[in-house]
Amino acid sequence: MVFAFLLAVLAGILTFLYLDRLRVLAVPSRVAVVARQEIRPGTLVDASMVEARPVPEGVLPTGALTSPAQAIGRVAAVPLVAGEILLSSRFTGGDEGLSSRLPDGRWALVLPSAWMATPLPALSAGDRLDLLGYLPGSPIDEAGVIVTAVEVLETFGDPSPGPGLALAVTLEQASAVAYARGNGFLILPLLRPRGG
Repeated sequence: MVFAFLLAVLAGILTFLYLDRLRVLAVPSRVAVVARQEIRPGTLVDASMVEARPVPEGVLPTGALTSPAQAIGRVAAVPLVAGEILLSSRFTGGDEGLSSRLPDGRWALVLPSAWMATPLPALSAGDRLDLLGYLPGSPIDEAGVIVTAVEVLETFGDPSPGPGLALAVTLEQASAVAYARGNGFLILPLLRPRGG
């Protein structure tokens, strides 16, 4: 009786494995690199954070990494979630440039350091800023909010006078910044706390 039970369990396992193999072969798939865990912007990726998995070709985005070696040693430019298929453009130094890192419906706005009322704090890609307009010579309490929660794409330029910024903004946010600057306002950037 025990022997018959064990044979039935073995037959069930072998049937499952056979059917699972048929399912995998029936759906065309390719190997892609996925995040094993959440990865924050500015994080240096190591082997424990990524893995190669077969992914159905129908859901594989263009530019997907195909080997963990393509991600290891690179720095995440944007937040990555566990299970996300990794693209080269999601890392600093990606081949596809700044435009590939823009969130949907956003544009890149470049703010030179000369437009800033104060030096910038140390920023990383993915940080969020509120931008206030400050008219030189006016009391600081008259500074007004221009835009809120704009995402930093990257900093650039010579750090000695202060780096410039590339921000992801909507057209309305870009217009508000341009209007404030055109009317003589300096930009006062305020760094939001994580999750804020």
